[in-house]
Amino acid sequence: MTSRHSLVVLAALMIGACDPTGNTNISSDAAYVRLANFLADTPTVTLSATALPVHSNTAFGAPTIYKLVGTNTPELVLTRTSDAFPIGADSVTLILGRHYTFYALGIATAFRAKTVVDDTVFAAAGSVKVRFIHGIKAQSTKGIDLYVSLPGDSNLALLTPIVPSLAYGSASAYVPVDTALTRVRLTLT
Repeated sequence: MTSRHSLVVLAALMIGACDPTGNTNISSDAAYVRLANFLADTPTVTLSATALPVHSNTAFGAPTIYKLVGTNTPELVLTRTSDAFPIGADSVTLILGRHYTFYALGIATAFRAKTVVDDTVFAAAGSVKVRFIHGIKAQSTKGIDLYVSLPGDSNLALLTPIVPSLAYGSASAYVPVDTALTRVRLTLT
């Protein structure tokens, strides 16, 4: 796995962790949307809703903050920032007050969008919630297993993946993980 692919995997894991803000003080017919640019060949992208930019100049591997988007938005459209080239879109049904992440995966000519609802509630004390997004284009025909274990655990044959056989372009459910488990590994299924 190249270092750029490793960055995508680690960033997807970190972005998938829960956001502590919760769903409070909603004053309009809107939802919250952020963008995670994991297009390996596209330095910056712009995400628009109903022809209005929501996030501009989002760099590779850099998630944005949440911004309000009207719930009447039928799709989120991604373009290359340098020349406004339309990369693709994802049809969405946004729900009032919910938080979403739009993941841009793959490469510009083989784009895969994944818009998911984020869990905005903290995990129980002593644990974190982890969500894994399979965005490794070079392994798009294979599933990926995610292991989270103690630092000294070296034999994967003795462990069970917390996310087994995740398909390319898919997002796992949130999985609660004890904070003592700090070793993260991926394998082909």
